[in-house]
Amino acid sequence: MKWLLTYLTSSIGKKQVMGATGCLLLLFVLGHMVGNLQLLYPDPAEAQAAYNTYSALLTKSKLFLYTIEGGLAVIFIIHVYLAVTLKLQNYKARGAAGYVVNARKGRKQFPTFIMIWTGLAIVAFVTWHILTVRNGIHYLYINPEVAGGRVVRDMWLTTVEVLGNPLFAVFYISTMLILGFHLWHAISSAFQTMGINHQKWTPIIDKLAILYCVVVACGFGATAVGSFAVVNMDEKAKAIMEQAKNPSYQKALEILKQQPLDEQKKKAHIISKFPERANLIVESIMEKRGLFGGEKNEEFMKFKEKHKKGKKQRLNDEGPQSEEDSEGDDL
Repeated sequence: MKWLLTYLTSSIGKKQVMGATGCLLLLFVLGHMVGNLQLLYPDPAEAQAAYNTYSALLTKSKLFLYTIEGGLAVIFIIHVYLAVTLKLQNYKARGAAGYVVNARKGRKQFPTFIMIWTGLAIVAFVTWHILTVRNGIHYLYINPEVAGGRVVRDMWLTTVEVLGNPLFAVFYISTMLILGFHLWHAISSAFQTMGINHQKWTPIIDKLAILYCVVVACGFGATAVGSFAVVNMDEKAKAIMEQAKNPSYQKALEILKQQPLDEQKKKAHIISKFPERANLIVESIMEKRGLFGGEKNEEFMKFKEKHKKGKKQRLNDEGPQSEEDSEGDDL
């Protein structure tokens, strides 16, 4: 174990560990970018369903979610810690000379010089991202095609609402450009530190690094631009957001979320087509289960009476129908 401790405390050991953790973060960033592209569906309702399906899949297992998040947090902290430690050691040993000898000379002058600063900017962005999106406003969503019809978090709404803010959108896009600059130098540097430095392969790695940076920066940037446009220019998206953020609608879904999964699935197709009836449908569930303790409002009583008359007339005229055939009047 002594050799391992010696290796991890050496300069080359720290650089190689930092490179390895950086490579793991590269995979996460690419996967996250691909997932975010679902925000770019032309139809906002389809984008909402697709993004919430993706989000629900990732959060279905709490054990899986917390394991992945915990692992990423450890990798990220180690990477940042080693980057700052090596930078301080470098300054102490060489003054302001830079990351490597003659760092300001050569074709990698600019990204090499600003690596630590772009890195710190990314740390600030990640903190902001966690606070505003990961731990942001918790809206609820239901759709028979998403997560088997159960009530899930509406991550689409939280995300586009944040990116619909002009200041946040500009901050997001600017940080993605900074991320691109950071990764430009980091990828080739990591390969060199790991000992992969060859006259034939290094130029190819450098070109692939540039391609990766462009794809990632443009992919994230496109989701920000697309989300901003949807929130501020798409009338259908505005209507969806207004309905989804309605306090009565959210309260109804919160109550429905506490009901058995079969009950959620049964009502999912109705509420998705008639979201304005969500609170009335949930009140009917509570009443049937003997859980409705509040005073029945006039709207609910009218809706209930209309449902009874409609169902009676339907049975007289056409006989029993399936739930799908009568979903417009079903409670």
